[in-house]
Amino acid sequence: MSLVTHVFHSHKRFEKGKLVSHDHVARRANLNYDATGSQVEISIIPTLSPKRAYLVRQDYFTLYYRGEDPDYRFEVECWPDNGTIKRLSVFRDDMGVEIQYISDHQDAL
Repeated sequence: MSLVTHVFHSHKRFEKGKLVSHDHVARRANLNYDATGSQVEISIIPTLSPKRAYLVRQDYFTLYYRGEDPDYRFEVECWPDNGTIKRLSVFRDDMGVEIQYISDHQDAL
């Protein structure tokens, strides 16, 4: 498996499409990919325990994943010029919640 780690310095929480909070607290995301890249285990320290997800589609620089737990979906948007993570969104469909972890920088390769 291939591990990608990224530190986000802010995140936004949406409930039923409305912004309810915007915090500037560091969170570390670990994305542990299988050899094919079609399966990933995502954890966000300290707020999300590891969740396994499967790639359902890719649209340019955004990857869409369906969680093994059907209540979860994930989107990973990457910077177009170097492929590092720009945004990670975690969706809890059962609760109508989206949490966007936003990168405030573009990592150097």
